[in-house]
Amino acid sequence: MLRKTSRFRNPEFRDRVAKARQYERNPNFRKRFKRAAIILAAFFVLYYLGVSSRFLVAKVESGDSNLTAEQITDVLKRMQKQRIGYLVPKNHFLVLSKTSLLAALQQELPQVRSIQNFKKRFPDTLAVGIEERTPLYVWQTHANYFLLDQDGVIFQRIESFSPETFSQILITDQSGSAVKPGDQLGIQPILDFIVQIKNNWAASISQTAFVSFSAPGTKSQDLILNTSTGYSVLFDLTRSPQTQLSNLRLLLSQEIKPETYTGLSYIDLRLPTTAYYCYRDAPCAQDNATSTPKI
Repeated sequence: MLRKTSRFRNPEFRDRVAKARQYERNPNFRKRFKRAAIILAAFFVLYYLGVSSRFLVAKVESGDSNLTAEQITDVLKRMQKQRIGYLVPKNHFLVLSKTSLLAALQQELPQVRSIQNFKKRFPDTLAVGIEERTPLYVWQTHANYFLLDQDGVIFQRIESFSPETFSQILITDQSGSAVKPGDQLGIQPILDFIVQIKNNWAASISQTAFVSFSAPGTKSQDLILNTSTGYSVLFDLTRSPQTQLSNLRLLLSQEIKPETYTGLSYIDLRLPTTAYYCYRDAPCAQDNATSTPKI
């Protein structure tokens, strides 16, 4: 007991204890400790964001779709090569979003219309539901044919078109503008007009059927309908399709003789108060109708 007491009274020992207490209270030590902790934390953040593959989404659970989980996984792997801020791969669990995945999918798989379900499962799994585009139309430009969806998006090229093979409505771009899968044509007014013509044609027109449509260009306000009888009908996209169909019904039932239908070249309904029609053997048949006098 005397030895312990004498030890604590030893000036050298007490001096060491005092220095140790002063060291613990030294603010510089706390700063150095915090700095080291921050550097260590930053290291782990950088490692797991930019180096480690632990949190890279690479496992896919796909719902009912023609797209396979492997196709989506391939897109995610390519996203891994793209970086945010030169550091974080775009398929990292923390940054992968529904919007970024949809953009990447549509760039490589134009048939993807939207993502219906999107759920990330920690640390590297994605459950996703894909909506594919519906091929409602066939778009023709020159001798090239493409499937077109309800949004006016080109999403697949096809070798040729025939009514026996494709039930979709054919729309021909008379301007011959080049297109490719993934292009948004911006032709919603044309598609909306065609839908109304399709839905009301049978109830309004019994003398003939329509077989296809043509447009002078994607921005044109005119639309040309081609009938099974062989003549064309010119519509104005800015006016009511029902009104123009009513005018066509009156022409076919009251003014144009049924026995002359097969000789018609076109019927022009684009003017609000007057309709024009032309026969194939008349001079007006040489040009696309714009202001041709009634025959």
